Amino acid sequence: MSQMTVSARLGRTPFRQARVGARVVDAAPTNRNAGFLLLCALVVALTFTAVLLLNTVRAEGSYVLSRLGVEATALHDQKATLAEELAGKESSESLARAADKLKMVPSTSTATLRLSDGSITGVASKVDGSRTLTVDLPSTGTAPPKDN
Repeated sequence: MSQMTVSARLGRTPFRQARVGARVVDAAPTNRNAGFLLLCALVVALTFTAVLLLNTVRAEGSYVLSRLGVEATALHDQKATLAEELAGKESSESLARAADKLKMVPSTSTATLRLSDGSITGVASKVDGSRTLTVDLPSTGTAPPKDN
């Protein structure tokens, strides 16, 4: 049963009344919970806002991660292609073909320079003079003078 029903049956008002001087004042509880309720509503609203922002940031991070994964896969494929191309170009057959296009001939003897003391080991001899090689210098763009 509610308090209103009990009070109506007993013939009383739901709250006690106190006499102050000549007037009657209700001793009803004041609504002090309004501030607390407002504070709770504010906390709940801030919590929902924080959760929404965190989910948005997380979703954005997921999209960035996905995009970077696709880019990493493309770069890996490009690396594999370039490595295969490099292996083909540095093979001895490929180097021999490129040297032949430049009219280079194999050396009959070699000499090496020891960098630690600057000594030369071995004897280098001239290659057959019937074939010549012209090299453009990168700094000037002109060919060096020919030796006779």
